[in-house]
Amino acid sequence: MSLKNCLITILCVLGIAFLMPANVHADTVTPSIYEATITQSKQSTGKVTFKNEGSTPIVISPKTSAYDPKTLQLISDEKKLFLVLDKETYTVQPNDSLILNYEIKPPSNLAPGTYFNLIILQKISSTDATVQKNQLGTVDTLSQLVTIHILEDQTTFPLQIKSDFAQISFEIIEPGVPFLKPMSIKYIYQNNTNYVLQPQGEIQMFDTKSSYSPEYRQINVTGTKLYPGDTIEETVEIKKWHFSDILFGRKVVGRFYNGIDQSTIIKEATQNSYIAYLAVPLAVLILAIAFTRSILADRKKTKD
Repeated sequence: MSLKNCLITILCVLGIAFLMPANVHADTVTPSIYEATITQSKQSTGKVTFKNEGSTPIVISPKTSAYDPKTLQLISDEKKLFLVLDKETYTVQPNDSLILNYEIKPPSNLAPGTYFNLIILQKISSTDATVQKNQLGTVDTLSQLVTIHILEDQTTFPLQIKSDFAQISFEIIEPGVPFLKPMSIKYIYQNNTNYVLQPQGEIQMFDTKSSYSPEYRQINVTGTKLYPGDTIEETVEIKKWHFSDILFGRKVVGRFYNGIDQSTIIKEATQNSYIAYLAVPLAVLILAIAFTRSILADRKKTKD
C-alpha cells in the first residue's frame, strides 16, 4: 500500500472515532430471541430483560409489532400479533435491569405455522418525552424476537407437525473410485409446510453387510432456515474407504429432521459392489501378462 493510501486510511479511522459520540454504550436485551411451540387455542408466557449499561437513567417504552425476518420488515397486520404486555413507560437506573413479563396469546383464527413478533424497547428522553433513535442506527440490540410455532390441537404427545414436512430427493451422484476418488451424495430439501424450518440430520454411509461403524456427515452445518416453499441443496463427500466396500457395495442413509419436533424423513441409496470397477484393470493386467509371456516364448523359440 502506498504512503498516500496509508495516510488516507489513518485519517478516515481517526475521523470516524472523532465523529462517534463519546457516550455510546451497549445496552443489552436478553434473551435476544425467544422461541416457543404451542397448540392452537393455547397460551404461554415469556419475559425479556433490559439492562442499562450507561451512566444515566433511561426511560423505556415497550411496543410490539409483527415481523418478517426474511425481509427484515415490520408488519402492520394486527391479525398476526400474538404478544400482550403492559404499554407503560419504565425508568431504568444505571447498571440496573428491567424485567418485562408478557403473554403469548395467538388469535384463535391464526392457522398452524410459524409466526414472528418483535418487542421493541424504545428509549424516551426524560426531558421532552420524545422517542430517541438508537445512536448506532440499529434496532436488534433494543428488541427481542419472539418466534412461535403453532401446532394443530392434539391430545397426545409429543407435539408434532405434519410427517411429510419436506420434499426430499436423495441420490448418489458420484460413486467414486475405491481409495482414489470420494463418493458424492446430493440431497435437496424443500419446505412443504407453513412453518419456518431449520433442517437438521445426518447422512450415514456403510457397506451393505454393516461390517464396520458407519461414516457420519451432518447436514446443514451452517444452520440455514427455510421459509415456506424454500429449498436447500447440498453435496456431501465421503472420502474414507474400506476393503469391504469393494466386495459388498455401499449403502447410504439420510435422516432428515425439521428442527421443530422429532419427526423424521429417512431416505436410502445403494451403490453395488465395486468388483466391476476392478474387472477392467484386472482384465488389462491379465492380458498384459499373457502378451508378455507370449513375446518371451516367441523369442525363446527364435533363439532355439
